[in-house]
Amino acid sequence: MLKPDRSVPTSADQAGASPLVSQREGTLGGSGHSDSPKKIVIMNHTNMLGHHFGCARVMRLLEDGLTDRGCQISGRLDGKLDWRNDNAALAKLEDCDTIVINGEGTLHHGRKKAGWLMSVAAHEVTRDKEIALVNALFQANPDSWIPLVQRMKHLYCRDSRSATELSRMAGTEVTSFGDLSTSAGPLPDTLPRSGVVVGDSVKGKVRNSLYSFAKELSRTTPTQIAPITISFRELNPYKPLLSRFISRKVNALRQRRHEKAFPLLQYLDSEEDYIRVVRQCRLHVTGRFHGVCLSLVTGTPFVCISSNSWKIEALFEDAGLDFRRVIDTSELKPDAIINEDWTFSDTERKNISSFLDRSSAGANRMFDAISGHPSIL
Repeated sequence: MLKPDRSVPTSADQAGASPLVSQREGTLGGSGHSDSPKKIVIMNHTNMLGHHFGCARVMRLLEDGLTDRGCQISGRLDGKLDWRNDNAALAKLEDCDTIVINGEGTLHHGRKKAGWLMSVAAHEVTRDKEIALVNALFQANPDSWIPLVQRMKHLYCRDSRSATELSRMAGTEVTSFGDLSTSAGPLPDTLPRSGVVVGDSVKGKVRNSLYSFAKELSRTTPTQIAPITISFRELNPYKPLLSRFISRKVNALRQRRHEKAFPLLQYLDSEEDYIRVVRQCRLHVTGRFHGVCLSLVTGTPFVCISSNSWKIEALFEDAGLDFRRVIDTSELKPDAIINEDWTFSDTERKNISSFLDRSSAGANRMFDAISGHPSIL
Protein backbone atom coordinates (compact mmCIF):
# COMPACT_ATOMS: atom_id res chain seq x y z
CA MET A 1 0.00 0.00 0.00
CA LEU A 2 1.23 3.47 -0.83
CA LYS A 3 2.18 5.73 2.04
CA PRO A 4 0.21 8.99 2.20
CA ASP A 5 1.88 11.89 0.44
CA ARG A 6 3.82 14.16 2.79
CA SER A 7 2.68 17.71 3.16
CA VAL A 8 5.31 19.87 1.54
CA PRO A 9 6.15 23.58 1.73
CA THR A 10 5.31 25.92 -1.12
CA SER A 11 8.55 27.87 -1.31
CA ALA A 12 12.17 27.78 -0.32
CA ASP A 13 11.39 30.19 2.52
CA GLN A 14 8.96 27.67 4.03
CA ALA A 15 11.00 24.53 3.37
CA GLY A 16 12.00 23.69 6.93
CA ALA A 17 13.82 20.62 8.11
CA SER A 18 11.80 17.42 8.36
CA PRO A 19 11.57 16.09 11.93
CA LEU A 20 13.73 13.03 12.46
CA VAL A 21 14.46 10.89 15.46
CA SER A 22 17.82 9.27 14.87
CA GLN A 23 17.54 5.48 15.03
CA ARG A 24 21.18 4.67 14.32
CA GLU A 25 24.31 5.10 16.38
CA GLY A 26 27.20 6.63 14.49
CA THR A 27 25.28 8.39 11.71
CA LEU A 28 27.71 11.15 10.78
CA GLY A 29 26.77 14.64 9.73
CA GLY A 30 29.04 17.39 8.54
CA SER A 31 29.95 18.34 12.09
CA GLY A 32 31.51 14.94 12.69
CA HIS A 33 29.43 14.22 15.81
CA SER A 34 28.40 10.57 15.99
CA ASP A 35 24.80 11.38 16.95
CA SER A 36 24.28 13.96 14.21
CA PRO A 37 22.24 12.86 11.17
CA LYS A 38 23.51 13.75 7.72
CA LYS A 39 21.65 16.90 6.66
CA ILE A 40 20.48 16.81 3.07
CA VAL A 41 19.05 19.51 0.82
CA ILE A 42 17.08 18.22 -2.16
CA MET A 43 17.32 20.43 -5.24
CA ASN A 44 14.79 20.31 -8.07
CA HIS A 45 12.18 19.05 -5.64
CA THR A 46 9.26 18.47 -8.00
CA ASN A 47 6.43 18.07 -5.50
CA MET A 48 6.51 21.38 -3.67
CA LEU A 49 2.93 22.18 -4.72
CA GLY A 50 1.63 18.60 -5.01
CA HIS A 51 0.74 19.11 -8.67
CA HIS A 52 2.08 16.02 -10.50
CA PHE A 53 1.32 12.53 -9.19
CA GLY A 54 4.38 10.91 -10.78
CA CYS A 55 6.60 13.55 -9.20
CA ALA A 56 4.81 13.08 -5.87
CA ARG A 57 5.75 9.42 -5.95
CA VAL A 58 9.36 10.13 -6.96
CA MET A 59 9.88 12.65 -4.17
CA ARG A 60 8.21 10.48 -1.55
CA LEU A 61 10.42 7.52 -2.42
CA LEU A 62 13.52 9.71 -2.61
CA GLU A 63 12.91 11.22 0.81
CA ASP A 64 11.95 7.88 2.38
CA GLY A 65 15.06 6.21 0.97
CA LEU A 66 17.26 8.79 2.69
CA THR A 67 15.40 9.20 5.99
CA ASP A 68 15.08 5.41 6.39
CA ARG A 69 18.88 5.43 6.53
CA GLY A 70 19.10 8.06 9.23
CA CYS A 71 19.44 11.19 7.08
CA GLN A 72 17.57 14.42 7.72
CA ILE A 73 15.94 16.39 4.90
CA SER A 74 16.97 19.87 6.01
CA GLY A 75 15.75 21.70 2.91
CA ARG A 76 13.77 21.32 -0.29
CA LEU A 77 14.39 23.68 -3.21
CA ASP A 78 11.91 23.90 -6.06
CA GLY A 79 13.36 23.55 -9.56
CA LYS A 80 11.47 26.70 -10.58
CA LEU A 81 13.40 28.75 -8.02
CA ASP A 82 16.58 30.54 -9.08
CA TRP A 83 18.35 29.55 -5.87
CA ARG A 84 21.40 31.66 -6.74
CA ASN A 85 19.49 34.84 -5.89
CA ASP A 86 17.49 33.55 -2.93
CA ASN A 87 18.93 34.12 0.54
CA ALA A 88 16.80 31.43 2.18
CA ALA A 89 17.95 28.85 -0.37
CA LEU A 90 21.60 29.82 0.01
CA ALA A 91 21.31 29.55 3.80
CA LYS A 92 19.93 26.02 3.50
CA LEU A 93 22.75 25.01 1.16
CA GLU A 94 25.32 26.55 3.50
CA ASP A 95 23.94 24.58 6.45
CA CYS A 96 23.72 21.10 4.88
CA ASP A 97 26.18 18.23 4.51
CA THR A 98 24.99 16.83 1.18
CA ILE A 99 23.13 18.27 -1.80
CA VAL A 100 20.98 15.78 -3.70
CA ILE A 101 19.91 17.01 -7.14
CA ASN A 102 16.81 15.26 -8.44
CA GLY A 103 17.58 15.26 -12.17
CA GLU A 104 14.27 13.76 -13.24
CA GLY A 105 13.32 15.08 -16.72
CA THR A 106 15.04 18.45 -16.38
CA LEU A 107 18.57 17.97 -17.73
CA HIS A 108 18.20 17.95 -21.49
CA HIS A 109 19.27 20.31 -24.28
CA GLY A 110 21.06 22.63 -21.86
CA ARG A 111 17.88 24.37 -20.77
CA LYS A 112 18.08 27.48 -18.59
CA LYS A 113 16.67 25.91 -15.43
CA ALA A 114 18.89 22.88 -15.96
CA GLY A 115 21.84 25.26 -15.96
CA TRP A 116 20.66 26.69 -12.64
CA LEU A 117 20.78 23.22 -11.13
CA MET A 118 24.16 22.27 -12.51
CA SER A 119 25.77 25.53 -11.43
CA VAL A 120 25.43 24.50 -7.79
CA ALA A 121 28.61 22.46 -8.32
CA ALA A 122 30.63 25.65 -8.89
CA HIS A 123 29.11 27.94 -6.28
CA GLU A 124 31.12 29.25 -3.33
CA VAL A 125 28.46 28.15 -0.84
CA THR A 126 28.83 24.50 -1.87
CA ARG A 127 32.63 24.35 -1.88
CA ASP A 128 32.81 21.77 0.95
CA LYS A 129 29.53 19.97 0.25
CA GLU A 130 29.05 16.48 -1.10
CA ILE A 131 26.89 16.61 -4.24
CA ALA A 132 24.80 13.80 -5.71
CA LEU A 133 22.95 13.86 -9.04
CA VAL A 134 20.23 11.20 -9.00
CA ASN A 135 17.31 9.92 -11.07
CA ALA A 136 18.54 11.89 -14.05
CA LEU A 137 17.61 12.07 -17.68
CA PHE A 138 20.74 13.48 -19.36
CA GLN A 139 20.49 14.36 -23.04
CA ALA A 140 22.23 16.79 -25.42
CA ASN A 141 23.82 19.01 -22.79
CA PRO A 142 26.78 21.38 -23.35
CA ASP A 143 30.37 20.32 -22.74
CA SER A 144 30.71 23.38 -20.50
CA TRP A 145 29.01 21.19 -17.89
CA ILE A 146 31.94 18.73 -17.81
CA PRO A 147 33.74 20.33 -14.82
CA LEU A 148 30.41 20.59 -13.00
CA VAL A 149 29.66 16.91 -13.53
CA GLN A 150 33.17 15.93 -12.45
CA ARG A 151 32.75 17.87 -9.20
CA MET A 152 29.86 15.60 -8.14
CA LYS A 153 30.56 12.57 -5.96
CA HIS A 154 27.49 10.46 -6.78
CA LEU A 155 26.01 10.13 -10.29
CA TYR A 156 22.92 8.05 -11.09
CA CYS A 157 20.79 8.12 -14.25
CA ARG A 158 17.31 6.76 -14.80
CA ASP A 159 18.07 5.24 -18.21
CA SER A 160 21.07 3.71 -19.96
CA ARG A 161 21.14 6.25 -22.80
CA SER A 162 21.55 9.03 -20.25
CA ALA A 163 24.17 7.05 -18.36
CA THR A 164 26.23 6.72 -21.54
CA GLU A 165 26.02 10.47 -22.16
CA LEU A 166 26.81 11.38 -18.56
CA SER A 167 29.68 8.87 -18.39
CA ARG A 168 31.36 10.66 -21.28
CA MET A 169 31.31 13.92 -19.35
CA ALA A 170 32.19 12.38 -16.00
CA GLY A 171 35.12 10.37 -17.30
CA THR A 172 33.84 7.40 -15.32
CA GLU A 173 31.10 4.81 -15.69
CA VAL A 174 27.74 6.09 -14.43
CA THR A 175 25.17 3.73 -12.97
CA SER A 176 21.62 3.63 -14.30
CA PHE A 177 18.38 2.05 -13.14
CA GLY A 178 14.73 2.91 -13.64
CA ASP A 179 13.00 6.10 -12.57
CA LEU A 180 12.44 6.21 -8.82
CA SER A 181 8.69 5.90 -9.42
CA THR A 182 9.40 2.26 -10.38
CA SER A 183 11.70 1.50 -7.43
CA ALA A 184 9.14 0.31 -4.86
CA GLY A 185 8.31 -2.88 -6.75
CA PRO A 186 5.10 -3.94 -8.50
CA LEU A 187 1.62 -3.45 -7.12
CA PRO A 188 -0.47 -6.63 -7.15
CA ASP A 189 -2.73 -6.97 -10.18
CA THR A 190 -5.78 -7.94 -8.12
CA LEU A 191 -8.43 -5.35 -8.98
CA PRO A 192 -11.11 -6.05 -11.60
CA ARG A 193 -10.36 -4.16 -14.81
CA SER A 194 -12.70 -2.48 -17.25
CA GLY A 195 -12.77 0.46 -19.62
CA VAL A 196 -10.07 2.70 -21.01
CA VAL A 197 -8.26 5.51 -19.19
CA VAL A 198 -6.84 8.26 -21.39
CA GLY A 199 -4.16 10.49 -19.90
CA ASP A 200 -2.62 13.77 -20.92
CA SER A 201 0.66 15.12 -22.30
CA VAL A 202 3.07 17.95 -21.56
CA LYS A 203 2.52 18.97 -25.20
CA GLY A 204 -0.71 20.91 -25.74
CA LYS A 205 -1.44 19.54 -29.23
CA VAL A 206 -0.86 15.96 -28.09
CA ARG A 207 -3.08 16.50 -25.04
CA ASN A 208 -5.90 17.80 -27.24
CA SER A 209 -5.50 14.83 -29.60
CA LEU A 210 -5.72 12.43 -26.65
CA TYR A 211 -8.84 14.13 -25.28
CA SER A 212 -10.53 14.16 -28.70
CA PHE A 213 -9.71 10.48 -29.11
CA ALA A 214 -11.25 9.74 -25.70
CA LYS A 215 -14.41 11.64 -26.59
CA GLU A 216 -14.83 9.64 -29.79
CA LEU A 217 -13.94 6.33 -28.12
CA SER A 218 -16.52 6.88 -25.37
CA ARG A 219 -19.33 6.39 -27.90
CA THR A 220 -18.61 2.66 -27.91
CA THR A 221 -16.34 1.98 -24.90
CA PRO A 222 -16.41 3.09 -21.24
CA THR A 223 -13.73 5.80 -21.16
CA GLN A 224 -12.31 8.20 -18.60
CA ILE A 225 -9.87 11.08 -19.08
CA ALA A 226 -7.51 11.17 -16.09
CA PRO A 227 -4.55 13.56 -16.28
CA ILE A 228 -1.50 12.82 -14.13
CA THR A 229 -1.78 16.31 -12.62
CA ILE A 230 -4.13 17.79 -10.05
CA SER A 231 -5.08 20.73 -12.28
CA PHE A 232 -4.54 22.16 -15.75
CA ARG A 233 -1.17 23.76 -15.02
CA GLU A 234 1.13 24.31 -12.04
CA LEU A 235 1.65 27.93 -11.08
CA ASN A 236 5.14 29.33 -10.57
CA PRO A 237 5.13 30.79 -7.03
CA TYR A 238 8.34 32.73 -7.68
CA LYS A 239 6.96 35.02 -10.37
CA PRO A 240 5.80 38.55 -9.49
CA LEU A 241 2.43 38.81 -7.77
CA LEU A 242 0.63 40.33 -10.77
CA SER A 243 2.01 37.65 -13.09
CA ARG A 244 0.82 34.93 -10.71
CA PHE A 245 -2.63 36.51 -10.45
CA ILE A 246 -3.00 36.64 -14.23
CA SER A 247 -1.68 33.08 -14.67
CA ARG A 248 -4.09 31.76 -12.06
CA LYS A 249 -7.06 33.37 -13.81
CA VAL A 250 -5.97 32.25 -17.28
CA ASN A 251 -5.27 28.68 -16.18
CA ALA A 252 -8.61 28.43 -14.37
CA LEU A 253 -10.39 29.65 -17.51
CA ARG A 254 -8.53 27.17 -19.73
CA GLN A 255 -9.31 24.34 -17.33
CA ARG A 256 -13.03 25.18 -17.33
CA ARG A 257 -13.02 25.26 -21.13
CA HIS A 258 -11.38 21.83 -21.26
CA GLU A 259 -13.84 20.40 -18.75
CA LYS A 260 -16.76 21.80 -20.76
CA ALA A 261 -15.39 20.52 -24.08
CA PHE A 262 -14.49 17.12 -22.65
CA PRO A 263 -17.04 16.03 -20.01
CA LEU A 264 -15.06 12.81 -19.46
CA LEU A 265 -12.18 14.85 -18.03
CA GLN A 266 -11.67 14.31 -14.31
CA TYR A 267 -8.78 15.83 -12.38
CA LEU A 268 -7.88 13.56 -9.46
CA ASP A 269 -6.76 14.54 -5.97
CA SER A 270 -3.73 12.38 -5.19
CA GLU A 271 -1.15 9.84 -6.28
CA GLU A 272 -3.27 7.13 -4.62
CA ASP A 273 -6.35 8.12 -6.62
CA TYR A 274 -4.40 8.15 -9.87
CA ILE A 275 -2.86 4.74 -9.27
CA ARG A 276 -6.25 3.29 -8.32
CA VAL A 277 -7.75 4.52 -11.60
CA VAL A 278 -4.86 3.09 -13.65
CA ARG A 279 -5.00 -0.25 -11.79
CA GLN A 280 -8.69 -0.65 -12.62
CA CYS A 281 -8.61 0.01 -16.37
CA ARG A 282 -7.94 -2.57 -19.05
CA LEU A 283 -6.01 -0.10 -21.24
CA HIS A 284 -4.14 3.11 -20.43
CA VAL A 285 -3.46 5.56 -23.27
CA THR A 286 -0.97 8.23 -22.17
CA GLY A 287 1.44 10.89 -23.36
CA ARG A 288 3.33 11.04 -20.07
CA PHE A 289 6.58 9.33 -19.08
CA HIS A 290 5.35 8.74 -15.54
CA GLY A 291 2.09 7.45 -16.98
CA VAL A 292 4.14 4.69 -18.62
CA CYS A 293 6.14 4.11 -15.41
CA LEU A 294 3.00 3.66 -13.33
CA SER A 295 1.49 1.39 -15.98
CA LEU A 296 4.51 -0.88 -15.47
CA VAL A 297 4.20 -0.72 -11.67
CA THR A 298 0.50 -1.62 -11.82
CA GLY A 299 0.79 -4.18 -14.63
CA THR A 300 -1.59 -2.17 -16.80
CA PRO A 301 -1.50 -2.65 -20.60
CA PHE A 302 -0.84 0.69 -22.25
CA VAL A 303 -0.24 2.67 -25.42
CA CYS A 304 1.76 5.91 -25.36
CA ILE A 305 2.69 8.96 -27.39
CA SER A 306 6.33 10.08 -27.42
CA SER A 307 7.25 13.03 -25.16
CA ASN A 308 9.68 15.98 -25.34
CA SER A 309 12.94 14.02 -24.97
CA TRP A 310 14.15 10.44 -25.45
CA LYS A 311 12.80 9.45 -22.02
CA ILE A 312 9.99 7.16 -23.20
CA GLU A 313 12.05 5.45 -25.90
CA ALA A 314 14.94 4.97 -23.45
CA LEU A 315 12.55 3.46 -20.92
CA PHE A 316 11.27 1.03 -23.56
CA GLU A 317 14.83 -0.07 -24.34
CA ASP A 318 15.75 -0.62 -20.70
CA ALA A 319 12.49 -2.34 -19.74
CA GLY A 320 12.39 -4.57 -22.84
CA LEU A 321 9.00 -3.36 -24.07
CA ASP A 322 7.52 -3.84 -27.54
CA PHE A 323 7.83 -0.58 -29.49
CA ARG A 324 4.42 -1.19 -31.09
CA ARG A 325 3.11 0.54 -27.96
CA VAL A 326 4.66 3.88 -29.00
CA ILE A 327 2.31 5.43 -31.53
CA ASP A 328 1.82 8.75 -33.29
CA THR A 329 -1.21 10.93 -32.67
CA SER A 330 -2.34 10.15 -36.23
CA GLU A 331 -2.85 6.55 -35.06
CA LEU A 332 -5.28 7.54 -32.30
CA LYS A 333 -8.29 5.98 -34.02
CA PRO A 334 -10.87 4.25 -31.78
CA ASP A 335 -11.28 1.19 -34.00
CA ALA A 336 -7.54 0.74 -34.47
CA ILE A 337 -6.84 1.02 -30.74
CA ILE A 338 -9.76 -0.90 -29.31
CA ASN A 339 -9.52 -3.82 -31.76
CA GLU A 340 -5.83 -4.41 -31.03
CA ASP A 341 -4.74 -6.79 -28.26
CA TRP A 342 -2.52 -4.67 -25.99
CA THR A 343 -2.02 -7.24 -23.24
CA PHE A 344 1.61 -7.80 -22.31
CA SER A 345 3.33 -10.72 -23.99
CA ASP A 346 5.03 -13.35 -21.82
CA THR A 347 8.38 -11.83 -22.78
CA GLU A 348 7.23 -8.34 -21.79
CA ARG A 349 5.94 -9.59 -18.43
CA LYS A 350 9.29 -11.19 -17.64
CA ASN A 351 11.16 -8.11 -18.80
CA ILE A 352 8.97 -5.78 -16.73
CA SER A 353 9.45 -7.92 -13.63
CA SER A 354 13.21 -7.91 -14.13
CA PHE A 355 13.22 -4.15 -14.77
CA LEU A 356 11.29 -3.40 -11.57
CA ASP A 357 13.65 -5.64 -9.60
CA ARG A 358 16.66 -3.79 -11.02
CA SER A 359 15.09 -0.44 -10.20
CA SER A 360 14.52 -1.46 -6.60
CA ALA A 361 18.00 -2.91 -6.14
CA GLY A 362 19.65 0.07 -7.83
CA ALA A 363 17.77 2.57 -5.68
CA ASN A 364 18.71 0.75 -2.49
CA ARG A 365 22.40 0.74 -3.44
CA MET A 366 22.20 4.44 -4.30
CA PHE A 367 20.59 5.36 -0.97
CA ASP A 368 23.18 3.28 0.89
CA ALA A 369 26.00 5.10 -0.90
CA ILE A 370 24.64 8.61 -0.35
CA SER A 371 23.70 8.06 3.29
CA GLY A 372 26.77 6.01 4.13
CA HIS A 373 24.56 3.39 5.77
CA PRO A 374 22.16 0.58 4.84
CA SER A 375 18.49 0.99 5.66
CA ILE A 376 17.62 0.94 9.35
CA LEU A 377 14.11 -0.39 8.66
